[in-house]
Amino acid sequence: MDKVKVALIGVGGISQVVRIPILKKMENIELVALCDIDESKASFIANKYGIKNVYDDIEYMLWHEKLDGLFICTPNNLHYPMALAAIQHGVPALIEKPVALNAQQAKKIAKQSADAKVPMVVAMNNRFRKDAMTLKNFLEQDELGKPFYIKTGWLKKWNRNPYQGWQSDIRISGGGVIMDLGIQLIDLVLWLLGKPTIKSIHSYFNTSSSTRQAEESALVIMETMNQVVITLEVAWHFHMDKDVIYTNVFGPKGSALMNPLRLYKDLHGNLVNVTPVYDEANVDLYMAAFEKEIRNFIEVIQGQATPMTPIEDGVYLMEVIDLLYQSARQGKTVEFKT
Repeated sequence: MDKVKVALIGVGGISQVVRIPILKKMENIELVALCDIDESKASFIANKYGIKNVYDDIEYMLWHEKLDGLFICTPNNLHYPMALAAIQHGVPALIEKPVALNAQQAKKIAKQSADAKVPMVVAMNNRFRKDAMTLKNFLEQDELGKPFYIKTGWLKKWNRNPYQGWQSDIRISGGGVIMDLGIQLIDLVLWLLGKPTIKSIHSYFNTSSSTRQAEESALVIMETMNQVVITLEVAWHFHMDKDVIYTNVFGPKGSALMNPLRLYKDLHGNLVNVTPVYDEANVDLYMAAFEKEIRNFIEVIQGQATPMTPIEDGVYLMEVIDLLYQSARQGKTVEFKT
């Protein structure tokens, strides 16, 4: 069987630490080209991994390479135009989160993808974590009962220089810590709940520096139409000695806590730990999730699977994010209009 020929654009941290190493070790994939505005950096990485071609312009690359798939790993503001370019050239793409800067852009990607029959998928690797998939299975089997409260958060430890690069520039990122950290947790919760309809959102943002526009910490309270309350707390820079990342689900028959995953149920009048035993360390779960995500994308390209992170989910997620920012700007609870 011929190898699936793919290219990657944007050779930043996620590409160097995760995407490229995984792609290079997968036997059925050939990473034929890298593209980055910094051609010298792309050339250095290409030489390191034995990748044939290097480009500094996506259009030029799409015209000159016969690609089966594309990985878009650039800053947020480039996801939208690059996704449209891939669609126009008939090349399926996996787009790092967020799929676009807002719902309007996401909807245009989805429409053009559907019209051209060129798959676009969103990179949301939390869905592929073994512990998250176990928890979703417990919820689908009604092991915990219908959840009534989910509490999730990502609080990053103190850092001497916490604000680096484009992620703190809203012209490029589209927002602050919500677009960086919060979006991943919101997607995880919505996926665990089976994509519920959001009823209302109230957001509270904090920006400690008067010269900065990007939110540095945020508290969000959401309610779904079927009366599940969700709270989210995220921060780039809290005075703590380690990061705190969690997603806790509470139902009438049991509860689940991540990370690590712990599952508790009321059995015969006793609180029982029913957590499956995993051999992998957290770092292995992390890398394995990215590999599963890539494999799903390749199977979508080959017509062998449906995407676990379809563009339609990316659209809905951006609708929620848009409403979240609207609430923060207006300082009040806003209703979700379907």
